[in-house]
Amino acid sequence: MIKFILAVCILFFCNCTVAQNKNIAAIIIKNTIRQPIYITAHAVNEKSTFIYCDFAKAPLNFKDSVINFDTVQVTAIDLVFTDFPSYNDLIKLNTQRIENLFTKYPSLAKNKTIAWKLVRQTKGAEKDSALNLFHGFVMYYRPLQNKTTIAADLIKLKEMLAPKDSMAKRRNGFVTGDTTELRKQYEIEDYTTVLKLPVKEALQYLGIDEREKVIYKNYDSLFVYLKPTGDSSYKQTLKPPVDSTVLKVLDRMQWKNMLVVADVTASMYPYAGQLLYWLQLHEDERRINQFVFFNDGDDKDDEQKIIGNTGGVYTTASSVFEVVEQLVFKTMSNGNGGAIPENNIEALLKGTAACTNCDAVVMIADNNSAVSDMALLKQLHKPVHIILCGVHDAVNPDYLNIAKSTNGSVHTAAEDIQLANLKEGEKIIINNHSYKIINDKFIVQ
Repeated sequence: MIKFILAVCILFFCNCTVAQNKNIAAIIIKNTIRQPIYITAHAVNEKSTFIYCDFAKAPLNFKDSVINFDTVQVTAIDLVFTDFPSYNDLIKLNTQRIENLFTKYPSLAKNKTIAWKLVRQTKGAEKDSALNLFHGFVMYYRPLQNKTTIAADLIKLKEMLAPKDSMAKRRNGFVTGDTTELRKQYEIEDYTTVLKLPVKEALQYLGIDEREKVIYKNYDSLFVYLKPTGDSSYKQTLKPPVDSTVLKVLDRMQWKNMLVVADVTASMYPYAGQLLYWLQLHEDERRINQFVFFNDGDDKDDEQKIIGNTGGVYTTASSVFEVVEQLVFKTMSNGNGGAIPENNIEALLKGTAACTNCDAVVMIADNNSAVSDMALLKQLHKPVHIILCGVHDAVNPDYLNIAKSTNGSVHTAAEDIQLANLKEGEKIIINNHSYKIINDKFIVQ
């Protein structure tokens, strides 16, 4: 009798799983785009693997796609096929392909953070041409964060920030602690930029050896005078980054008096590098008043993390490149990986408390990581403008909800999305995906 009950339970469970996989496949198939031929589209921190199938066949060939799902995060999966026969929607065939993938890798069906897409290649509208095109799945992934990957990311970030030549010049200016005798010594009118900074930061700003601070031991701060020059070699010493999401948005939006809150977890180093590159180009403009970097809890185990007090949040009011750069390195080094969801709102709250007079709150966020502390959302009282990094097609609803709740906005490399005026029941289409407001939250349709 016990064996019979166990057999019935197993059969029931299997039938439920099959039905659930069919439902998930039906949702995935709705997101189909057409393009002449498929081209891989990696985010800057991703790799990909291919799972092949034959033309017009559902069985999959897994032998060339070896992924250890314990060590990577799958960010996106594309099912690629051809447009032959063009009159057939091919839903039955592609549903079976997706179910076969789920049978091999059941965890993929449960992962709600993966961006799914079907790509119908129109260059394969005739059978002869279709036979020669790729058919199957393209799976994009990145390594899960741990101490080893963090160390590797730090090396890559420092390589990004290495000067493209060794001829970087110091800024044309000087520091002084006392301004009373300046007009007798210098033609001050020529120095149009004057900054007041702590001693260490003032020296770093001009590229002066820190050991010279002993000269200014009686001062808490120094005045930095900069002489304008047509020579921009100092500002152009870094190599331009491959990905430019952060650069494009900051240049496009022209926010001023900013609080910038940046996620530096889970292979976000390319975007931290972009922020630092932008800072060096615009350092004299002083458009950022406060930086906050977070790593989701430093070295804490996941079970030790408390919402609102997870930690791993570092802040500075300095806009000096070298100071900000070192804080990024410190924040990354102190992280240890852990769960993928991050403490974004805790970092935002600490940032807004540190800079109450900042006009624009800008968050550089990882689209492939959910937010662990959405319960704190109502504590945010300033609009949050979110620069989303690593977007394939689908946008993580957590970031749409943060922007809507705070009357803020979401920005990708190509698009600026305003959400404040959307009402209950209304929809928005982003990258061919539909998001509907239900009970004051965005839900993927």
